Amino acid sequence: MTVALGALAACGLGVPGERYSMPKAATSVQSPAPLPSVEMESLNTTAHIPVYWLAENDGTVSLYREFVRVKEAADPIADSVRYMLSQEPADPRYFSAWRPSSSVGASIGPDNVITLDLSAKAFGSDVDEGLAERSIAQLVFTATAAASNAGILTEGLEPTVRILVDGETGYEAFDHITLDHDFGRDTALAAPLWIIDPQFGSTQKAGQVTFHGVSAMFSGGEFWEITRRAESGDEDTVVASGALHTGGDALGHNEFSFSYVLAPGEYTFTAWGVDAQTGGRSGTESKDFTVKH
Repeated sequence: MTVALGALAACGLGVPGERYSMPKAATSVQSPAPLPSVEMESLNTTAHIPVYWLAENDGTVSLYREFVRVKEAADPIADSVRYMLSQEPADPRYFSAWRPSSSVGASIGPDNVITLDLSAKAFGSDVDEGLAERSIAQLVFTATAAASNAGILTEGLEPTVRILVDGETGYEAFDHITLDHDFGRDTALAAPLWIIDPQFGSTQKAGQVTFHGVSAMFSGGEFWEITRRAESGDEDTVVASGALHTGGDALGHNEFSFSYVLAPGEYTFTAWGVDAQTGGRSGTESKDFTVKH
């Protein structure tokens, strides 16, 4: 039985006996405006750890990032990977084909090679080659993000990930990807735009609300909109909109961050790029959130 990606997103994790595949028209399609580079996560001293997920957008499947809170990040790489394998994303549009691993081993060498050791159970979902490739990238992005976020990478060296399965190399992951070499970040698989704050379903304090994310440069520019969702049958109301501006003080060249004053209510923040040739939106990303006193 082949299941649409929407069903995978609904259940969050791979379900035994079901097969998941890329959109038929997009097996080899790249995002129309991939990020030229995905900057490594900055050192974060809070209890939040970075985790990457998959989501369908613009006819393909790309990587998106969330920061999640853990009680105690004793081993930042293993904690991030374990969360990715066993938990669900905050945004219901995101999904993962991974299954929980009975154990997660993680270590890092001075050459920035991160070694992960998972059990074969983690690879139990039946996926096609496109989703297998993206799932491995999801693991690589999560592990390298966690190492960067924790400040344990050697500066100047690109991190890579070596994946062992039950202590052995050469495993055929998802029956498609041979784990016989180290994996680096494939930036072509990262979404061209994603929103970091506010996270989906979060509650913000009334007043200045910060909007933070990452965006590629689109040929027709990048834009945003804040919509107040109606409580009953009334129409939603656009309360603010504008052009996105990336870079600036303390930001990466592809990061955006700004604040807007909001009163209590239910809101949606949407950001997107525009294709100059067609005038159409691309890379659209949105987050629902609540503002309270």
